[in-house]
Order: sequence, then C-alpha cells, then structure tokens
Amino acid sequence: MKPSIAIIGAGMAGLTLARELAPHAELTLFEKARGLGGRMSTRRNGTHQWDHGAQFFTARTAAFKALLSPFIDRGIVAEWQPNITTLSPAKPPFKRLWFEPHYVAVPAMNQLLKTLADGLDVRLQTRVGRVAQQQEKWQLHDEHDRPLGEYDWVISSAPLPQTRALLPAPQLGHNALDGFAMQPCYALLLAVDDAALPVWDAARVNNSPINWIAFNHRLPGRQRQVGAVVVHSTPEWAAIHLENDQEQVKQRLIDHFCTLTGVDAGAITQAQLHRWRYAISTEVAEPDPGFVMNEHGRLAACGDWCLGGRVEAAFTSAHRLAGALRTRL
Repeated sequence: MKPSIAIIGAGMAGLTLARELAPHAELTLFEKARGLGGRMSTRRNGTHQWDHGAQFFTARTAAFKALLSPFIDRGIVAEWQPNITTLSPAKPPFKRLWFEPHYVAVPAMNQLLKTLADGLDVRLQTRVGRVAQQQEKWQLHDEHDRPLGEYDWVISSAPLPQTRALLPAPQLGHNALDGFAMQPCYALLLAVDDAALPVWDAARVNNSPINWIAFNHRLPGRQRQVGAVVVHSTPEWAAIHLENDQEQVKQRLIDHFCTLTGVDAGAITQAQLHRWRYAISTEVAEPDPGFVMNEHGRLAACGDWCLGGRVEAAFTSAHRLAGALRTRL
C-alpha cells in the first residue's frame, strides 16, 4: 500500500514534488488560493492581465532545463527577449544586457503550473489551519477546524512564515528553519495605453522605492494592444510601508513610476495594489540539501526560500526533496 502524503501549497515547489512522487505515494495538495500559481499567479480584470509576481525565470540546471524542454516545444514556455533598460532618478537611462535566456509561460505565467497540475489531486480554496499528530498519522484541519484527512507524511511548500506556523517544531526540529528569511514586496498593477509608454519593455531601477517595471502586455503570447504594467517595489521600502494606508502606498508608487518613465498620470486608466507579505527569499549560501526533512517525524518542507529565491530555486528544492523521499517511501 502506498503511503499518503499531504502537500501544503500548489506553486512550483508543491507541484514539482507531487509530479515526482506520484508513482510512489497517494498525494493530496492543499492550496489556499482560488487558482494555481503562488508567486507565479496571474491577475485579470476585464481585458487586462498582470503577472504580478514572477515576471520571468531562467534555467541554469540540467534538471530544470529537462522539465522545461517539452513545454517549450509545445509553446507553453517561450523565451523572452525584451528591450531592457536601467533607470535611476538622477541619471539618464541606459540599455541593459542579459547574458542568458529568460523565459515566460504563455499566455500567462500560471499556465505552466496549470499544465504541471494536470492529473493531480489539488484542493483549491482550502487553507490548512492546523497540523496535529494522532498516533502514527498526521491529521490536517482547515481554518475552521474541519478535518481534511489523515496522512503518513506532511510536506509544506508554503512560504517560510506559513511553514513555521503549520509544521510542529518538536517533530520537524526546533532549529530546522533557522537561517532562512523572506521579505515583502508591493506590486502596482496599471492599465496604460501602450502608445503612452516608452519604447523599452522592462527596466531595473536603482536608487528608488521601485525595483522593477515591466510592460506585461509585451511579453510573448500576451494581448499587445492592451497596456498592462507591473511595478515592483524594493523589499526594503515595502517592509517600511507594509502597514501604511494602502491608497497612500499606491499613490506614492504611481508618482514614482510617472517620474521615472515620463508617463503622464492621466494615461493611467486602472491602478491596483497587491501586497506580497512573503515575496522575496533572502540570499543564502546554498545549503546541502536545499530542503528541510525529519524522517522520524515524517515532516518536510521545500520552496524557493530554501535556496535564496527564483522560480528555478523552488523547482530545485522540491526536486531534491523528492529524490530523498523516494528512498524512504
């Protein structure tokens, strides 16, 4: 009889883990959001869509390249070759070069995860609120304390603070999550007529509350005639203003965006603000093994925060954990 495994979170890490362990275990994924994606999710409003988390990803390891290869062949993943610039409030812009391929999912970033989830048991809009041990099983309950089932193993691929809150420290290891940290970020989502935007497609920003600007509609496979702009704040600025009035935060970011780009505020027809409390993993010296596991307690955790961020880091952490678990199931 195959062991039962509950995976908390259905982003890149959770779905990678589930796909690799599917032949060896009975798996159930619990995702609190309405749709798949995590920080690869996509927000839509009428004719506009914004990839308001990860804007792109790179592929540096053989394992991740192998995962992407069939999706590239099918057109689900495409290489992005933008005209990218560097902006600063006090200096003229200058062209920025990328020296490795950058990829996006088509027609939205969450499309890759939708494809990865095919055939898996994913319970959307199900927030795990409590994990408790009962004899030799783990019992999961939702936020209303309703039972979600009993499992042999529980694995969290959720952001670090949620993993800390859910997985019992005595069984996982009191110091197992020390050394990892995550930072916040604001995402400003704008609808702007493309004719009012500069000719470049994306920008890194220095010496500003803004860290990144992308004209989302110019990514491969998007509706290019519909201007959709994503603006990311720096984590430091977001941490300082995390609990401030959100309308004031939104307006300040709009003002900085207009100053940096020269876009007239009157050209902005929609503006939304998304607060990512757990957006960016702090850089860490790459640990071995790149995940957290207590075999005796039958608890584990993985995610990009184990390897310092990036989409590929989420995949790599889960890929390594899956390899370790296959020898133990």
